[in-house]
Amino acid sequence: MRHQTRRPMGPGRWRRAWRNALRRAIRGDAGAAPPDPDDDVLHLVADGALSCALTQLMRRHGTAVYRYCREALHDATLADDVHQQVFIEAFRDLGGFARRSTLRVWLFAIARHRVLDAAKKRRRRRDSGDELEAAEPVDPQPLPGERLDDERLRRALIATMGELDERLRTALLLRYQQGFTFEDIAEVCREKSGTIRARIVRALPMVRARIEARLRAPAPTDTQDRAA
Repeated sequence: MRHQTRRPMGPGRWRRAWRNALRRAIRGDAGAAPPDPDDDVLHLVADGALSCALTQLMRRHGTAVYRYCREALHDATLADDVHQQVFIEAFRDLGGFARRSTLRVWLFAIARHRVLDAAKKRRRRRDSGDELEAAEPVDPQPLPGERLDDERLRRALIATMGELDERLRTALLLRYQQGFTFEDIAEVCREKSGTIRARIVRALPMVRARIEARLRAPAPTDTQDRAA
């Protein structure tokens, strides 16, 4: 039996195949987007139960938002204030949520903007001399539920993150603390996912080297701590 060779697709057939694939995608044949894990919250919003919706959001995402604010600002008290602002703003705008992202991504976009605002205000106060006390350092003790085997590693990580610029610190926190995808981080930061991915990939060797350098340094003794 003679095998028939398949003729290559000409330009016209390629164009028709592309148009058909595009039509299927527009009609939804290519698969629907995954549902928002917070769809029940959106149902509460649709029913006008905004207070119940906010309570549910805070129960699910409140601790994660606070951790992000705390690590980004290196100030536990300021992080608590920003955390409250995030959910006040969320309550105000929940009714107008446009579903262009998940509620979780939307919340962290609000958090990032409020963190940036708080950092700018703090910098202005310091520059003008109005801030009499230094910012409260990040609490070295883990939050309930966090399990840390090496306190020195945690301290080295906190110190290293504090040296990074805001865009890189935000990308790393969202990726490795909150488990965001590159696409979700891009939504929060209003950048392309490829840019976010490249930024993180380029930065990881530098971050790792700084952490390892801190871990190799001799730990301060009690006498040195008291002298400091």
